[in-house]
Amino acid sequence: MGMSQAASPPRWPPPTVHGFLKDAPLAFRTICDALQLGMVFLDSRDGATIYANRFFTEIKESHRTDILGHVRHHLEKALGKKRQRAVNLEIEVRENDQTSLYGYSLYRIDDRTAVLLLSEIASKSIFIDAQQASQFFTKFSELVAEIAHEIGNPLAGINTVQQVLRQNLPIWPPEKVATYIERTINEIDRLSDFLNRIRNVSNENKLEPVPLSLVGMVEKLFVQNEERLKQHKIRFTSLLKEDIEILVDPGAFYQILLNLLNNSLHVLQPRQEIRIYVDKVDDFFITLVYRNNGPAIPEDLLEKIFSPFFTTREEGEGIGLAISHKLMNRMGGTIRAMAPEDGIGAKFLIYIPNKLRS
Repeated sequence: MGMSQAASPPRWPPPTVHGFLKDAPLAFRTICDALQLGMVFLDSRDGATIYANRFFTEIKESHRTDILGHVRHHLEKALGKKRQRAVNLEIEVRENDQTSLYGYSLYRIDDRTAVLLLSEIASKSIFIDAQQASQFFTKFSELVAEIAHEIGNPLAGINTVQQVLRQNLPIWPPEKVATYIERTINEIDRLSDFLNRIRNVSNENKLEPVPLSLVGMVEKLFVQNEERLKQHKIRFTSLLKEDIEILVDPGAFYQILLNLLNNSLHVLQPRQEIRIYVDKVDDFFITLVYRNNGPAIPEDLLEKIFSPFFTTREEGEGIGLAISHKLMNRMGGTIRAMAPEDGIGAKFLIYIPNKLRS
């Protein structure tokens, strides 16, 4: 009932208006309509709308409905016990993936009348930007913690080995000393390798896309990893029915395929399978599908797995897919994970720029 009145303001003053509103002059109503904020007079007992100014009636009807519903829900609490101070609240309104944030003040005029003053304090872009900034700092904090963890482990190992070595160096035989020195070197190599992987994430070495055979690149992946596939007893099936010429940097594209293969070898069981095939070709992209029938990727992780240092494996570093995503983006394409239609295994779509793209 309140919304229909708000959408089409009643004549001023309406028959039931009481108190100071009853004799409000035309000049006052004109001023109300000129304000660049919403003004709504409400019955403080049940929240019924008495009058709404032009600014409020021009707000989207769905927004008005949500706002008035929110106000009425808080009306008794906000105006209880004859409080005279204004109550300041906020409401977030979402519609079609767009978000608006409104702030309003609610003030009791007399025993039967309250006034609502409303303004949009954050448009969609401002509000979303704030959310994205918050998400960025959250992810950045997680990233720093993960890097500290990966660097801290080798350093802790080096520190332990060196302390033991220092205490026992005078009494240990040379062979045992050499063993502990070798352990230190191994930890340093591990740390160095990790730092090199971090550099790969931010590496901006020039990529040089050239026309290549897609069948040839997939065959190269199989040939160079055939022994590893045999050791793991994993089947590798190429379903490429005809050759397609793609425009990619050879080293970068092979690295992307290899990272996917490496991840599969970590999770697949003997006699499980990797399949590669083309799903779609248009003037913009060649969609290459890489999938296996191993463990499924949880739906809430389909985007997270491309974040640097995100991993679900205890021994994993979470670098490979992040590098693959960045390399593919730099070549004008992208890579994404999706849930297979049959719910079995993992599925990756590699969008390769078509060389015919204008």
